[in-house]
Amino acid sequence: MLLLWTGFLFGLLGSMHCLGMCAPLIWALPQQKDKRAAWWRNKLAYNLGRASTYAMLGLIIGLVGETVSFAGFQQYLSIGTGVLMILFLLFTRGRIPQSFSVKPLNKLVLKVKMRLGKLLQGNTFKSNALMGLYNGLLPCGLVYMALLASLSMSSLGGSALYMLVFGLGTFPMMLAAAFFGNTVKQWNQKVFSRWVPRFTLLVAALLIFRGLNLGVPYLSPKLSANNDIVVCETP
Repeated sequence: MLLLWTGFLFGLLGSMHCLGMCAPLIWALPQQKDKRAAWWRNKLAYNLGRASTYAMLGLIIGLVGETVSFAGFQQYLSIGTGVLMILFLLFTRGRIPQSFSVKPLNKLVLKVKMRLGKLLQGNTFKSNALMGLYNGLLPCGLVYMALLASLSMSSLGGSALYMLVFGLGTFPMMLAAAFFGNTVKQWNQKVFSRWVPRFTLLVAALLIFRGLNLGVPYLSPKLSANNDIVVCETP
């Protein structure tokens, strides 16, 4: 449960990061704040679309975690994931890149952006939901870090739930961005650049600590290195 909560905090603390890629799509749409019910419905549709895509990505990454778990290497997966997150921070000098350029995926990203451009012409519940679904596919360093952490859930459902909770954590800032517009860019930018890498390091340490099987209640459930059974200790 503690690990699952890190997904929500990842989204909440890192949501300033979302302003660079997700918020401009909201700002490009007619706001229609005079129609409050429609405004809230459309913004929630957009954000639920994003969260749904994150959950689907979590489901895919969960295949890896579940396979490793069935192979009997669950605790090593937890340790390895934590180490990878630390290496990522070292590689990026403690910063979470806004996006990555992955050549094999460039064509897919281009198609997604073209599709988003067409959806911007409308402002309905459906178009907003589809924009959120497509936007969740765009390269994002923060999403990749969350996906890495979701690996340690070691199951399809667990990884999908982790990424869904991560998406829900971004809701407050994204709704604020829609309501307050560009002025929200000035909010807590230093908070993101300073605290998100630190929180990422904390999550990495938690995953490594969890994988070491030290038997600390809630923080360190016993993960089996020989089979796929997970026993959660209670005080």
